[in-house]
Amino acid sequence: MYGKYFVLFAILFTGWFLRKINFIDEKMDHSINKLIVYFAYPCLIVHNIGSLDTTEEVLLSFAVTFAVSLASFYLYGLICYGYAKLRKFPAEESNILEFAMVMPNDGFMGFPVALIFFGDMGLLLMLAHNAAMNFAMFTYGIKQLKRNYKDKRKATPRSLFKAFLKLMLNPNILALIIGFLLSIFGRAIPSAVDEYLTYLGNISTPMAMIFIGSNLVGYRFRDIIKSRVIIEASAVKLILLPLLTTLMVYFLPISSLMKSIIVLGSCFPVAATVAMLAEQEGQDPGPASKTLFLSTVLSIVTVPVSINVINMIFM
Repeated sequence: MYGKYFVLFAILFTGWFLRKINFIDEKMDHSINKLIVYFAYPCLIVHNIGSLDTTEEVLLSFAVTFAVSLASFYLYGLICYGYAKLRKFPAEESNILEFAMVMPNDGFMGFPVALIFFGDMGLLLMLAHNAAMNFAMFTYGIKQLKRNYKDKRKATPRSLFKAFLKLMLNPNILALIIGFLLSIFGRAIPSAVDEYLTYLGNISTPMAMIFIGSNLVGYRFRDIIKSRVIIEASAVKLILLPLLTTLMVYFLPISSLMKSIIVLGSCFPVAATVAMLAEQEGQDPGPASKTLFLSTVLSIVTVPVSINVINMIFM
C-alpha cells in the first residue's frame, strides 16, 4: 500500500518540478487540465462503469452514497459557519474560507485514489460523492459566495437553470450516464473501442497528479503559514471534517465500502473550483487559493494516513 502512496505523490512532485523549471508553462497546464476533464476522465469512467455488473444493489449503493454525501455537505456548511464565528475569521474572508473548507477535491484527486485503493466500485461511489458535491456547490456554494455582498444581477429561473446544467452536466456526469446505460442494458463495448478507452483512461491518474503538482508552484509557503485562518481552515478541511464524518457514518446501516468512500471524500484538500467560482462572482479568490495550496501540500501526509485509518475501521 505504501508503494502506491509513493507512486502517486512522486508523480505529484514531478509535476511541481517540471513547472518549477518551466518545462510546463501556464498554457500547457491549462491544456493538461482540459485533456483530463474532457477526455481522460470520461474515458476512464465509461470503461470502468460500463464494465460493471449493474444490479439493483449497485444502483441503490450509488443513490445512498449520493444522499448521505449531500447531507454531509450541508452539515459541513453549518459546522464551518460555527467554527468561523467561534474563531472570529475576518468577515471579508469568512464566506470564502467556509466554502473552501466544505468542498473537497474529490474529482482530480478523488477518482484516481478511489480507483487505486477501492477498485471499480470505489470509483463509482466516488462519482456519487462528486455528483453530490456539484449539487451542493450549486445550492449552498453560490449562496455562500453572495453572503457578504449584494449582487446587483438578479437571478432568473433561466439563469439558475443554466447554472444548474453547467454544474451537473459536466463531462464526468455525462460519462457516468453513458457507463450506466451500457452496463444496465448489457451492451458490451466493442474491443477496439474498449482498448481506446483503456489507453486514454490510463493516462488520467498520472496526468491529474502532474496537474495538481504543477499548480503548487507560485505560492510562497512562508507567507501562507503566517496566516492563522488559512492554517485553521486547512486543519478543519483535512482533520476535523473527516473525523466528524467518520463518527457520522459509523453507525449508519450502510456497507463498509460506502462508509469508506464517504469518509475518504471528506479527506481530500480544497477543490480548485472554489477559487474559480469566487473569481467569477467578483470575490477575492486569494483566501481559497492559499487554503487550496496549503491543504494540498499537507494532504501528502494526511491522505495516506486517512486511508490507513479507513481500512482499519471499516474494511
